[in-house]
Amino acid sequence: MAGSRKPGVLRALLLVAGLQAVVLLVYYGIETARRRAAAPPFGFERVNGPRLPEAELVRPDGTAFGALAGRTVLLHFWATWCPPCREELPDLLTLPERIGGDRPLEVVALTLDPDWARVREFFGGSIPAAVVRDPGDRLATAWGVSALPDTYLVGPDGGAILRFAGARDWRAPSARDLLRAQLASLPDRAAAEAPGTVEAPADTERAGRVPAD
Repeated sequence: MAGSRKPGVLRALLLVAGLQAVVLLVYYGIETARRRAAAPPFGFERVNGPRLPEAELVRPDGTAFGALAGRTVLLHFWATWCPPCREELPDLLTLPERIGGDRPLEVVALTLDPDWARVREFFGGSIPAAVVRDPGDRLATAWGVSALPDTYLVGPDGGAILRFAGARDWRAPSARDLLRAQLASLPDRAAAEAPGTVEAPADTERAGRVPAD
């Protein structure tokens, strides 16, 4: 008699376990949707310009990086002496892979370090291809960079479109969705426009100050 009850008990246990799994999956789906809905939007400042000046960006080996005009880039000003920059940069460098799509986005991480020594040490000897220097500091000076990190989405015409002041969570789905939408809105060939001016930025807390000369 006891032996005949075992299959029934086993089926009942399996049924309970299956129901529990379904309940957990439903709960996980609802909770994930709730968290996404409650997540704050990925903050940014919409800007009209400035445009990229002529600058000699160089790679660690001293070769020229090439002109940024004609490319859609996320231009990121950072330095190894800025703690938020050090924490933020690894996720930022892998951002293009997570965005994907037909319109490529390049990350250009422009370090304000005075030489490559500390940058090379920070990356353990092998500096990623996206990291460059501007020996003349023309970009940082032209765009008035006074605090780090500071990041701009720059269109193919060389004009800044969005500004992200301060450190961000570049792995956030809202960051990916925002940039995908911006890339989709860009014309196939951006026409040259007259230089614009940066709109007055909102009061945002800056993480690192660029040392005065």
